[in-house]
Amino acid sequence: MLILTGPSGAGKNTVAVELAKQSSRCAVIDVDVVRWMVLQPHKAPWEGEEGKAQQRLGVKNACALARNFINAGFDVIILDVLSDDTARLYKEELKAIGPKIVLLLPTLNEINRRNTNRETRLKPEEVKALYYQQQNLTEYDLKIDNSHLTAQELARQLMSMD
Repeated sequence: MLILTGPSGAGKNTVAVELAKQSSRCAVIDVDVVRWMVLQPHKAPWEGEEGKAQQRLGVKNACALARNFINAGFDVIILDVLSDDTARLYKEELKAIGPKIVLLLPTLNEINRRNTNRETRLKPEEVKALYYQQQNLTEYDLKIDNSHLTAQELARQLMSMD
């Protein structure tokens, strides 16, 4: 089981698709999608106590989904922008499974370039803040600067981890 973290534009979704292609049965859980199930009031993790509570609820819901998929025989990849707190929560909630947390951290220039080519809900200052928050993350198993890696190259590298 793999958890991919990194700032907006790090390539989490793109590499997850490449990884899923290598599996006969794979579920990808995008925690942003899980969090957007809360519509009223939807709060981002940095929006006070309610935002933090919704972030933790998103982690717990993603873990419940992951356990259900794993019990049904699927490989699971979770996509989320982690904090040290949520990384520890994933490790605690999924300790029987032993997830590997991989931090994808291209350069800030590369993140900015990628984010100009995509539809994003984040403001430029939020992208920058998330980048620095991810740069300071300590709770992960592997950190990869994928500034100059294609999604296919990165997927091959991650597949060789197992």
